[in-house]
Amino acid sequence: MPKSSTLPTVAAPRFRARAVGYSFLLTDEFWTLDKNVRINVGQVAGLLSENTRTGFLNALAFYGSELSSHHASNILDRFRHMLATSGSDEINETMLINYRAKLLPSTEWYLGVIRGFLRHWYRLGHPGVSKDVIRLLDSWTLKGNRKGDAVRRKDPEDGPLTDNEQQAFNEGAVQAYERNLISLPELAICLVISGTGRRPIQITHLRIVDILKGKNIKDEPFCLLNIPRGKQRQGLRSSFKLFAITENLWGILDAQAKHSVKQVEKVLGFDLQEADRQQLPLFPDLEFMGSISSLSEFRELLRTDKLHIASAEITDVLQFVADAADIRSERTGDVLHVNARRFRYTTGTRAAREGFGELVIAELLDHTDTQNAGIYIKNIPEHVKRLDEAVGFQLAPYAQAFAGVLVDSEKEAKRGGDPTSRIRTEEGRGVGTCGEYGFCGANVPIPCYTCMHFQPWLNGPHEEVYVHLIGERERLANVTGDFQIAANLDRSILAVADVIQRCKRRRDELSEQDVLTNG
Repeated sequence: MPKSSTLPTVAAPRFRARAVGYSFLLTDEFWTLDKNVRINVGQVAGLLSENTRTGFLNALAFYGSELSSHHASNILDRFRHMLATSGSDEINETMLINYRAKLLPSTEWYLGVIRGFLRHWYRLGHPGVSKDVIRLLDSWTLKGNRKGDAVRRKDPEDGPLTDNEQQAFNEGAVQAYERNLISLPELAICLVISGTGRRPIQITHLRIVDILKGKNIKDEPFCLLNIPRGKQRQGLRSSFKLFAITENLWGILDAQAKHSVKQVEKVLGFDLQEADRQQLPLFPDLEFMGSISSLSEFRELLRTDKLHIASAEITDVLQFVADAADIRSERTGDVLHVNARRFRYTTGTRAAREGFGELVIAELLDHTDTQNAGIYIKNIPEHVKRLDEAVGFQLAPYAQAFAGVLVDSEKEAKRGGDPTSRIRTEEGRGVGTCGEYGFCGANVPIPCYTCMHFQPWLNGPHEEVYVHLIGERERLANVTGDFQIAANLDRSILAVADVIQRCKRRRDELSEQDVLTNG
């Protein structure tokens, strides 16, 4: 019968979590170990006998105070599963044998996590784990967690994104921002995750000081992010790795930095010195900032992660933007399922496809070794498949690469009366109107088809543009011998195909209306 979830009320020592600024008591039902990890210890401890409970709490406290908070949370999850599956309130050989028998080959690694925990528990000398239990665990060979399964299967929901999907996400995020559907911080989060493939916690720990721009000894400009390393045990922002970024991404992050300063000073109610501004989180927790009453308190909190947003917000933002912008996958036809891990997989997959080895991929993904980088080398995706005329029309409705608005004629377009707004082919034939008043340096008309400001005309020569793009893709593939280079045109091809199909539907509508009107 399950024990009460109420923990003992006797005096208990306070443990400092590894993250600065956090602590907990053994008797606390919830332990907050850092900004991102708050675990329900009482729920699990209440299922154990008194003697086992004491050992469990002390052993878990060691992980929470000395080791990774995420590892402590993972141990608690696996331990909870074992107790729920076995129905036991003590750790003994019979319980472990029965639990192992109920695990699948794909979940046997759960017991591997528990084995490491029980070994530490026994070595620390806390009650509840016997020598016989350790002997049994040491005699077993357990299957490990399968790494990279989504990469192997090219899973359309959890695996790496295709080039089209990533491009659709990036373009969709920018267009959503231009339409005021998302905020600047949300745009910056999307593009920095997509552009770097870094873990959420690394992005949330960025500060304004980490955005770098300068010139090298050859007077060439460079843009860098000094990204905090993720799975390191030295503490908050204790080690970094430089990552080269594009000037466009640097510009967005620089705008986000200025935005953060403005928002934080507004919430605090006082101005910060430049040195303090440089230490502001790039993505600050404005709600927490509102609880700060003085500059000295603010500076003290800079030692902690409390001023930064929680890493869970990164995943929430990515999916929110995909939903808000209605970004679709050409593989599923549904709204793109996105999280930071998928962009990480994409970064490794593209690097392997371009011929980089395990050492380079490990460096690119900020791994401490190459044991996980090998999955990308062993599963190098096939060259981008040939996109012919038929395939382009089949994929077009799913990819939704066309972002503009079809108009029946030039006079119905926004800026239709302005001759400078006309978009022409290389032969000088008009295909549509640009509705944007600002300067655009795009090499028209190809990029226009994926632009939200483009208004293609119903009777424009879009079929000619499509045939030209298919031929250009084939030419590039033959000249370079690399379909990956030629595939850079794919999204434009899909957008033009979409426009052609929309034109056909619109002509059918007009024809039906004409029949009804004229009998």
